[in-house]
Order: sequence, then structure tokens, then C-alpha cells
Amino acid sequence: MSPLRFTKYHGLGNDFVVVDDPDIDADRAIRLCDRHRGIGADGVLVLLPPRSPGALATMRVFNPDGSVALMCGNGIRCVARHLAEAGHLSGQLLIDTDAGRRACTVHRGDSGEVEAVTVEMGPARVDGEQLFTVGEEKLRTVRVNMGNPHAVIFEAPSRTRAAELGPAIDRQVAGGVNVGLARPGPGGIDLVVWEHGSGLTDACGTGACAAAVASVRSGAIPAGAPVEVRLPGGSLTVTVSADHQSVTMRGPAVWVFQGETGL
Repeated sequence: MSPLRFTKYHGLGNDFVVVDDPDIDADRAIRLCDRHRGIGADGVLVLLPPRSPGALATMRVFNPDGSVALMCGNGIRCVARHLAEAGHLSGQLLIDTDAGRRACTVHRGDSGEVEAVTVEMGPARVDGEQLFTVGEEKLRTVRVNMGNPHAVIFEAPSRTRAAELGPAIDRQVAGGVNVGLARPGPGGIDLVVWEHGSGLTDACGTGACAAAVASVRSGAIPAGAPVEVRLPGGSLTVTVSADHQSVTMRGPAVWVFQGETGL
């Protein structure tokens, strides 16, 4: 197998391998994500040719289990930085995804370093409330689709609790679902997410957006105002319009290292 060039990034500890190889498949993605025998990552982001006019590339997302996610909020910030660094770009970039085209704005500091990336995440689809049974519990969730599906539970976020409820709820939905435990308040939202195909991660960008949308819907946070969403790996800033048709997310995208692998 010919050597594969890669670059590794992370967004709040949610780490990714970015590659420009259309032949990456599920088996190879699994090997690359392996934290003991591979590079180690929460996903592989494959850069493919753009699909729409003006876009720089298409992002394909492989989860560590080889499944494909239609969208990844932390991942697209990393791809935006990767494309910006390669082309010495700043400002707005257009990136196609399997969930549609996304506009990303790359923010550089006085030194020229990328400080943050803002993503226009598109409209949220609120699918209403859904009850799930886990053991003896009946859990009320708010279903929000951010290009990928989420079930948001309003309760104190706990990694232990998320590790218990996440896979149990995930298995009950055809095609799987991401599960977030969210606690909104005047100072923002505290959140832990179980991701379909990845398990517990330090951060989930689409999960942060879904929790913010559900919180605006419930009246727990105001519409149209930037809200801090605090995850185990750090904070994102999310703004949701009153009609949920505009959701923006701002956060970091950090270069880790690059290299070649024969995996």
C-alpha cells in the first residue's frame, strides 16, 4: 500500500486525521483511527473534489468504526483551517459536505495565525420530542437534526451518565443517533455528548448546535444571541435564530502534526 500523507488537527480535543485521497474506505479509516496501532483519532476527514460552484472541496467524514457521518461541526472547522493554510487564505471559504454546502469564516490574529473558525451550520430541523426507555427510566428527548441526528436530554451533564444512556438510546434509532446531556442556564449551556460511531468525545460541534437549538426552543436561552456551550474539551460559541433557520458556531481548529503512514 502506497504511503498516505496526512495532517492531524483537533477542535477542543475532538481530533481528526485529514487526508486528500479519494480511495479511503471504511477499513482503512478504522486502521487510521486506532489509538494503539494507528495514528489515533475520533474520525478521518477525506477531502474530495467540490460539488458546488465556488466550493474549495467536499468533506467526507468517517467515524472510528468505519461508518460515515453526513456532517461534523468540529471536523469542518479543521478542514477549513487546512484549506486556508494550504492556500494562504482568510475570510470566507465554502466547503461541500454530505449534508450540504457550509460557509466557513477563518479568523486570523495580528500574527497571521488562525485563531478561530466560524461555520454557518445551516438550518436546524426540530423533529419534536421523543421518549426512550432505558432500563426502568423513561427519558424525554428533543430531536434536532443538524445534518446528522441528535437527541438532547435536559439534565446535568455527566460522562458516566452519557456513557450509560448514549449507546442504549443510539441502538433504538434506525441508523443511530447522537445523544447529548445538556444543562442550559443564564451563563450558557453545559453539555456532554455520546456520538454515534465514536462514543464519548471531548467535544461535538453539531451536538453543541443541537443543544443550543433545543434550549432556544424551550425558552431556556435567548434566540439571536451568542451562547457559550461548555463541553469537556472546552467551549464553543453558538448563535441560533428564533426560527432555527440560522445556526452559527465559532471555535478553534488546532494543527497537531503531519506525516506519512503505510496503514
